Amino acid sequence: MPRLQSCVVMGVAAAMVCANAVPASAGRQVHGGDVARVLAGKAFQIECVDGTQGRGQISQQGAISVSYRRASNAPEERDHANVKVQGVEICLSWKQFGGGGAGCYPVFEEPHGRFRLGGGPLWCDISPK
Repeated sequence: MPRLQSCVVMGVAAAMVCANAVPASAGRQVHGGDVARVLAGKAFQIECVDGTQGRGQISQQGAISVSYRRASNAPEERDHANVKVQGVEICLSWKQFGGGGAGCYPVFEEPHGRFRLGGGPLWCDISPK
């Protein structure tokens, strides 16, 4: 997810065309810890700007697991990471999701109970089930 070139996110998941996307700052920026508490123990859907879509779950202990498909209709892939909070950002370290690697992402509350991780032209929307 650090580069979000292959993504959605946190799956999960993880999308729209960049040129027509609503800017990430359209929502209200929220504290990463508040979002982590809301999502803890819950399943979610993920949609990313690059067309990646999937689903995931965050454990009460902060471990996140995702299953996702890239926009190219590739086979389903899986990955996992630990969620860490740093102020208004959620930090994740993936093995392969979004190209793999570690990164911290600002979080925005969007309409209809969604949260957007990332900013600018690269982001993933998380929708709790």
